[in-house]
Amino acid sequence: MYRTRTITLILSTLALKYSVAQTHVQTTTLFQTTTASTISKAFGAASTTGNLIVVHLDWDGQTRHINTVTDNKGNTYHKINGSTNWNGANYRAELWYAYNITGGAVLTVSATLSGAPTSFSQIYISEYSGIAKTIDPLDQNSVTTGNAAAVNSGSKTPTYANELIYGASIGASGTLTTGGGFTNRSTANSNIIEDKTVTTIGSYNTAFTSAGGNWIAQMASFITTNAILPVEFSSFTTQSSHDHILLQWTTASERNNDYFTVERSDNGSEWQAVGIVKSAGNSDMPQSYSCEVDETNAPYSDFRIRQTDLDGRSIYSKTIQVNNGNRDQATVIIYSNPTNGHSLSGKASFKTGGTFTIAIFDMGGKMVGRSVANQPMFTVNFTHCLPPGVYCARFSSSGYSASTSFLVND
Repeated sequence: MYRTRTITLILSTLALKYSVAQTHVQTTTLFQTTTASTISKAFGAASTTGNLIVVHLDWDGQTRHINTVTDNKGNTYHKINGSTNWNGANYRAELWYAYNITGGAVLTVSATLSGAPTSFSQIYISEYSGIAKTIDPLDQNSVTTGNAAAVNSGSKTPTYANELIYGASIGASGTLTTGGGFTNRSTANSNIIEDKTVTTIGSYNTAFTSAGGNWIAQMASFITTNAILPVEFSSFTTQSSHDHILLQWTTASERNNDYFTVERSDNGSEWQAVGIVKSAGNSDMPQSYSCEVDETNAPYSDFRIRQTDLDGRSIYSKTIQVNNGNRDQATVIIYSNPTNGHSLSGKASFKTGGTFTIAIFDMGGKMVGRSVANQPMFTVNFTHCLPPGVYCARFSSSGYSASTSFLVND
């Protein structure tokens, strides 16, 4: 018997070619000279639901990496590439994105490093409309470092016509200029954010020109709503038993489809194929598919469906997350709730035992406190009294995580 807990994603039509073109909406940036491990920047205007956000980050300190990228609407951000070391042993960079975002407000995007940078960090955030919403739109990406005058991210071939090519290049010293055929979106700090839409399939890169010094160049391509895709997904659901997970999906139509690959990740970044299902190939009628996999020892697993054409091209479904039912969950108790804003105390229980980290966030997604504790009791003392409001406490141990909210009163 399967538990009644079911996660469902309804996916709208992919196979039709839409008339909405890809459009750059806004780009903004922040450079901060500080050893703070968090950097946050708000867009200049409200973002629109369904759009794409691309985030470039770089900092000094090659022992650090980006732990999380978040925003004040709870959108999920995924890493494209990095961490990439550049400028000798000095700097590092990463590229992230969120698609089919929840908007309706001015988004503040925040990135948290694994530790303090040496002296600076910077963030560039860009918003685009007209990007595919019901699949993962990321297609290709590349990154190159160097010091030649001709700056190049390295070439990749987009899978579909009409893809968005996003480029970012950061220089350690010399001024950078926009590459030919690209539209410049930012020249802040003598660096470049650029993009273009390519109408045909071919080899592309993001190119820039440097006045001298070391640089890093990044590229990412995204599938737009002008792309004609081979599969029209209509649903993707999961059901969990005590030791198995049943994945089911349906298509409304298929063109030259070969097979589906079920992929799983227990850490959000490394994916493993856990099942292959042969497709109908060509169909104008609804088709149903399923695949059953074992649960793992991780507290949760991410799943996605990779569709492969007869010519070898692939697209990915959206990702859904499933709690593995065979694991005991972490428990957290806060004493007392509401709190006075000076400190937070309580008890946390993780099956793995040992130490755990506690990160405190305000409702805007900004980290306002962090501590490491030994089980079961903990206390987080804040450097300043927290203003009244609702806060989130995130607890992490080896293989486990848990979150809870608490209230600060006057």
